[in-house]
Amino acid sequence: MKSLIYELNQICTNFPLREKIVIVDSHSIGEQINETFVKAGYQAINLKYKTVNDLARTVVDLNSEQPQNILDQTVGVHFTYNLLKELKNQEKLRYFAGMEITPAFSHAIYTTIQTLRLAGYTKATLKKNAFINPDKAKDIYEILAEYENTLNIHQFTDKAGLINKALEATQIDDKGVFILQSGLNLSQLEDQFLRKIIPESVYKLPLAPVLGINPPERSSISSVSWGQPAPLSYLYQQGEAIGEPNLELFTAKTEEMEVKQILEKIKATNTSLDESVIYYSNADAYITVFYHLSQKLDLPITFGDGLPVSFSRPGRLVSGLISWIQSNYSVETFLDLLNEGLIEFGEGAPSKAKISRVLRDLQIGWSQERYLTHFDHEIERLGEKLLQAEETSIYEVRLKEISWLKQWYTDLFKKLPPLNLTMNYKKTLTGITYLLKNNCKTSSSLDEMAKSALLEEIERVLPYADESLSCYDLFEKVKDLLLTVQINQSGPKPGHLHVSSYKRGIYNSRQHLFFAGLDNKKFPGNASEDPLLLDTERIQLGNALPLLREKDQENLYTMLQALANSTGHVTVSYCNFDMNNNRVVNPAFVVLQCYRLITGNKDADFEALKSLPSSIIANDIFEDKDYWNEKLTNDRAQQLNEGVLNYFNNIKLGITAETARNTRNYTEYDGLIQIDAEEYDPRINQDKRLSAGKLETLAKCPYSYFLKEILKVRTVEDVSFDANKWLDASTRGSLLHSIFENFYIKLTQDHAKPSYANHLELILEIAQGLIDEQKEVLPPPNERVYQRERTDILACCEIFLKEEEQYSENYQPLHFEYSFGIGEKDPAIITLPSGDVRISGIIDRVDQSKDGKYHIIDYKTGSTYGYAKNAAFKGGRQLQHMIYAMAIEQHLNLGEGVVEESSYYFPTQKGLAQRFMRKQDRELRTNGLDILEKLIDAVKHGHFEMTDDVNDCKFCEFKLVCRRHFYDKETLEMKQSNQKLKGVRAYD
Repeated sequence: MKSLIYELNQICTNFPLREKIVIVDSHSIGEQINETFVKAGYQAINLKYKTVNDLARTVVDLNSEQPQNILDQTVGVHFTYNLLKELKNQEKLRYFAGMEITPAFSHAIYTTIQTLRLAGYTKATLKKNAFINPDKAKDIYEILAEYENTLNIHQFTDKAGLINKALEATQIDDKGVFILQSGLNLSQLEDQFLRKIIPESVYKLPLAPVLGINPPERSSISSVSWGQPAPLSYLYQQGEAIGEPNLELFTAKTEEMEVKQILEKIKATNTSLDESVIYYSNADAYITVFYHLSQKLDLPITFGDGLPVSFSRPGRLVSGLISWIQSNYSVETFLDLLNEGLIEFGEGAPSKAKISRVLRDLQIGWSQERYLTHFDHEIERLGEKLLQAEETSIYEVRLKEISWLKQWYTDLFKKLPPLNLTMNYKKTLTGITYLLKNNCKTSSSLDEMAKSALLEEIERVLPYADESLSCYDLFEKVKDLLLTVQINQSGPKPGHLHVSSYKRGIYNSRQHLFFAGLDNKKFPGNASEDPLLLDTERIQLGNALPLLREKDQENLYTMLQALANSTGHVTVSYCNFDMNNNRVVNPAFVVLQCYRLITGNKDADFEALKSLPSSIIANDIFEDKDYWNEKLTNDRAQQLNEGVLNYFNNIKLGITAETARNTRNYTEYDGLIQIDAEEYDPRINQDKRLSAGKLETLAKCPYSYFLKEILKVRTVEDVSFDANKWLDASTRGSLLHSIFENFYIKLTQDHAKPSYANHLELILEIAQGLIDEQKEVLPPPNERVYQRERTDILACCEIFLKEEEQYSENYQPLHFEYSFGIGEKDPAIITLPSGDVRISGIIDRVDQSKDGKYHIIDYKTGSTYGYAKNAAFKGGRQLQHMIYAMAIEQHLNLGEGVVEESSYYFPTQKGLAQRFMRKQDRELRTNGLDILEKLIDAVKHGHFEMTDDVNDCKFCEFKLVCRRHFYDKETLEMKQSNQKLKGVRAYD
């Protein structure tokens, strides 16, 4: 940079008052040159930095009466997508006829159009014979023609059009002093424009030469002016090297370790952050690491290429919103947005925890229609409860919350389109805009920038977006439009570490430079053809079209130019291992050249680089894991002291729990707890009600009862869309119960007994009516699934009717869905030797035999797995038959022993109408009461051991919480050797 600053100062000294225009590739380059110039102590009076586009815009504005409507890339790609779709639909494409029109393809075509137009080509001047395939030439011509037509229709001017207009109006400017950046990246039109506007006496800012390799071919205007060689100019010509290179080299195992070592070296310089700059070879590999470390360490960093919008809350909201629409508004997907804290609700909104519970409790599942329908049903239900209840405050609060949510979703769904095969692009973007403006949570300046950038991107394309697309195409377009946005792009700022691509590093003036990612996978990149515009075609077309096969050589030259032009200490590095593919990565050749220059060993090869140290952990502590990594990797046995354990209290508690679990003693970590018997023992607490299901859970696995009933751990029950399933087991079972109940109620009203010949039509009619109601509440995913499950339900009805016709010869139904202890109804009371227990429940059916005895029926709509003819209690796992028999006797004052038998009845195709009868004799009841006594004593004493049978765990809802599978068999048996469950298991 010394030669450049000297030359620029000489020009300013010679022309102090005249306007001096430095023509640069980008404004960021101009800012870097100006910053270096001013830092050197010189005055930049009348010194301006302009791009070719700036100059062309100025000329056109001065010579045109109408303001120019400049086409930006966002709208340009949108137009290209639409014109490609139109050409394909009109069958005007041949070469590209088989191509799917995607946003990625549209981007590529748009880039090709701009390349050709900036090379001076239009539909009128395109050399069709330059293309290897006549069909390709015709397609490119058709695309160019349609693109030019689109510009005319919408009155847009693109960059090539702007320069062409400037060429018509411009003339040589003798008033100003023109200074060219070395190595300007110019298209044919830009080159022509500069030649026409600048005088012959033009100046060019010199750069340190790169020796030993051929520079890229350039025109006289875009060539490089050489200044004085620097030590790193000789990197590829080391035989003639002069001076000591201020150069360092290191390698690391991962990109993360590479970044942390760079930060360690910056820390060791004892200089301010704005004296260091880091250049990477690949943004994807390094930006994420730098950003997350900057957030954890509160490290001020500027990013030359910006950050992906997904690093911000608005970006993640848009991404999640797209996923939500794609999932047909799945509640589960929406709750992901909610739990991540991306949505902010307005005043009067329920808490996020309540919203989450409401959406799950209502079993909404998916689709806009189901949200609003389920809210309406709940509002109606709560309204009825409000009229009936004495204490209304709970229902009033709930009703207010549900009403607020219904209104919020109603307003939102007016903006967002329902998921259909064909959707409107503009409506989707409008809905996203609505949510961004009204409900997007922002907590930083980055979030605010992202929100503005996303809204601006939508605003650009919205006037031209009123079109219908397939849902797949629409989501791809929205993702391409919004999720590719880069935010927070910035040049180097005072007080900030700067991170950027090496391609922006030639004009840097900082004293400590780091070049990261110099492995042969990332640098210099693989030279590849552009399939839309092959190099052979570019050669035939001419007009300075760049050749893609030379891209890697240009990348190398740019890197060497950045190294040669640096004035401070340079550190180069690379990562030597690919974690994702589990393979060693080799350094780029430029790293070997650096090693040779540093060591003076010009014959060194890549084997020598393998001897470089490469740590797998950070030497400094940047985050908690660096501390733990050091402890895990050193050879000394680690004893965590009390200070560390007190800081990481979760680890301290975990060690205590793990130690207790590994002993043979029965401890609180295995289910032995101190419990308040006055609250949890139902014999003492008369407000405590048990059910058959709860008691069976207690018998099956006391630990799962402890989790559910004592700790109130609740499983998340999400209703999710399944293209191959309509009704879940619970909903299907409830539906069959309702069909059977309604059928028998109708027969009772008609004083009739079930007859297959007389009542098949009736039961099928009842079934179809309830199926239709269920279909309204829960639409099936498709007709095929609906018909399959409907056929199965109707088949169950036939099985039920045939079985009931035979069964009803000896029995008469008395009660259906008989409930006790639910709502305002009194509980049933079962008297144990130690006290009374209050029971709640619903009995599917109570029948009476001809001899006056009672029979309890419990419908089972699944398979008969787990049921046997003679296993009355199955070790306490099946208690319902006995509990319901005693409960109904007490609740109806029938007298002891009136219920003669209970049965589990399977009127389904899987169950084959089997009945598993349980005779309610004195021996069974005596044994059953003893089981209940032992189970409730287990609660009283806080003995909640884990089940002794691993088969009980197969369908347990607490698998993710319980740690039974971590115990070895012997240890678990010792812990359970003296527990209450042994006595329960004795009863089969």
